[in-house]
Amino acid sequence: MPFRINCEDFMGDSKEKKEKDVVNEDTKAEKEEIAGEDTEEKPDDNLETEPEPEEKTPEQIIEDLKAEIKEQEDRYLRLFAEFDNYKKRNARLYESLVQSARENFVLPLLEVVDNFERALESSDNPDPKRFQEGTRLIYQQLKELLKKEGVEPIEAVGREFNPNLHEAMIQVESDEYPEGIIVEEMTRGYKLKEKVIRFSRVAVSKGQAGQGNT
Repeated sequence: MPFRINCEDFMGDSKEKKEKDVVNEDTKAEKEEIAGEDTEEKPDDNLETEPEPEEKTPEQIIEDLKAEIKEQEDRYLRLFAEFDNYKKRNARLYESLVQSARENFVLPLLEVVDNFERALESSDNPDPKRFQEGTRLIYQQLKELLKKEGVEPIEAVGREFNPNLHEAMIQVESDEYPEGIIVEEMTRGYKLKEKVIRFSRVAVSKGQAGQGNT
């Protein structure tokens, strides 16, 4: 008897098998999902949650502000005291520097005074030429001392009048000097390190007589 295969039965069995495989796959996926959920960390109910900070009362806020103001006041007073001490130290240092500068200037000047005293003691000397020579040496010594300190005389006679250096006392006619040129120095002026400390008092030429009428 020939062997026959029923196609419908065969196809039906295959379809049923595929459906079972799909069901098995879904079941497997659900089990894996459930297992994954079980492995997740569960919150520990025994852990204490951090308590929320208590809200301060108006009285507490006021006290905190008072404490902060007091701290700022103390800090300000400390800074003020430090600054006051700093000013006092600077003032003492300035006075010390000024005193030292005075000593450095006066000490060499005393030698000039000594020489003047010697010259006065010998003023009764019958040799006037010797007295004059001694006086000239003292004068030269004093000029060198002033120069060392940065004091220089201001040039005047024969120079053009400069209001930044000279003070015009009078104007005179002059055949030797043209108008605006200093013809005479009445009081010598001086500069201290390029700063005028005394203006030269001078007479200024206004040109030759009758020059202004031509």
